Amino acid sequence: MKTTIAAFASACLLLAGCGGPAVEVPAPTAETPAAPVVETAADLPPVVNGWREYPLGEGVVSIQPAKWRTDVIDVPVPVGKGLEYKLAMKKGQGVVYNVTYGDLAHPGLMEVEFHGHTEQVDGVGDLMFYSKTGGSPESGVFTAPWDGIHGWYLKNESDKDVTVRLELAGFYELEEK
Repeated sequence: MKTTIAAFASACLLLAGCGGPAVEVPAPTAETPAAPVVETAADLPPVVNGWREYPLGEGVVSIQPAKWRTDVIDVPVPVGKGLEYKLAMKKGQGVVYNVTYGDLAHPGLMEVEFHGHTEQVDGVGDLMFYSKTGGSPESGVFTAPWDGIHGWYLKNESDKDVTVRLELAGFYELEEK
């Protein structure tokens, strides 16, 4: 199972680049070729030896100084309790993630916020919420917008303990609790 997760995560990292913002590109059809969208024909790069070469866009590739890592973490969240699970990441580092909630019968009874923040300087820091799922499973690719702490706030409002499973692959450090 862990080998399968690692292989999947590796493929996702290669496809996602783990460094740039997600860009939605429509699937190519006979009417819409797979080339990037341009405003006019004058905006197209010249064809050289049968190819149009486009400049590398910002955030498409993020070369990292170390090998990516994978983790599968089960986070027990007791009835009526809230806690945070945190990752330390540098700006531009990325993570592929999957979050599930064990046998939670009513997903609406979990408060779940994926967010990040910087360290405060003179009492002021930056905070951004990436998603609020309310206990529904979520998979995604995330790129840190800044150096800081990024992670999940989990609050169990159900009538039984819940184990949240985080499957992670990418460039991050697990933050001490």
